[in-house]
Amino acid sequence: MNAIVELPPTLIAALTRNAGVHGDRVAIRERDQGIWQEQNWRELHADVLAMAAALEARGVAAGHAVTVIGDNRSRLYAAMLAIAALRAFPVPVFPDVPPAELVQYTRHGAPDVAFAEDQEQVDKLLELRATIGRPALIIYDDGRGIAGYDAPGLLACESLLSEGRARLAAAPALGQELAGRAQPGDIAVLLHSSGTTGLPKGVPLTHANVIAGVGNATRGGFFKPGEEHYAYLPTAWVGDFMFTVGAGVLLHFTINIPERQETVLHDLREVAPTMYLAAPRAWDNMLTRLQVGIAETTAVKRALYNY
Repeated sequence: MNAIVELPPTLIAALTRNAGVHGDRVAIRERDQGIWQEQNWRELHADVLAMAAALEARGVAAGHAVTVIGDNRSRLYAAMLAIAALRAFPVPVFPDVPPAELVQYTRHGAPDVAFAEDQEQVDKLLELRATIGRPALIIYDDGRGIAGYDAPGLLACESLLSEGRARLAAAPALGQELAGRAQPGDIAVLLHSSGTTGLPKGVPLTHANVIAGVGNATRGGFFKPGEEHYAYLPTAWVGDFMFTVGAGVLLHFTINIPERQETVLHDLREVAPTMYLAAPRAWDNMLTRLQVGIAETTAVKRALYNY
């Protein structure tokens, strides 16, 4: 029988608890140019509140939708938490969605602000803006290739953080107020169905939904506090949100992010996660690679493997 784990009422409350209780523990470890960059829970909490303060100053308010598009990146996860802190809700989009279909993922809430991973996603959002007139503000994480753009409303994520830190420094009580604003019934994320039976359908999950799901999984023995988690699945999929953002924050996981999708298996060996979520096809592929490798190795190694 697993011990009952008391979970905070919202993801933001859990983040604040982590900063106070597990502040020095690594929250996110992301590989960049071959080097693992680490951020502890105290630092992540500070970045989330700074983003929230800056986004509020730029007009994001309760009930607003904010598009988030890109591969797994620590800044995009922080952005989703910052949006939820304002009682707004993130709308993650699969990074391979073509520009022509992107409009279907921005129908709910008419998001006028978007977070993008890199130049490729910024280009899609600029094309979307030319078609439907929004988003007006596009905040990007990786600025390579964007410096020469003259389109209005482009903002580096680092600049957004600077704006938020300055606002928090000028109003010391604001950080605590932002940390306590979210409510259990607020939408924590708006996900979309696959669209196989028509247009993608928006599916909202509240903080209470996420917490109940993680609580049930914990009591069933699927999760335990402090896991080493590997965040490589699409950020717009419910599995990634529940494992990485939901369980990751509620149970203070260490969230490991590969450098890019092409290095997922290589980085996986270095991370050695304590749990690993994959579809049956992924396990089949892993087994096939293993069997092929064994078939091509030396007779001694093959004998040891068979033994």
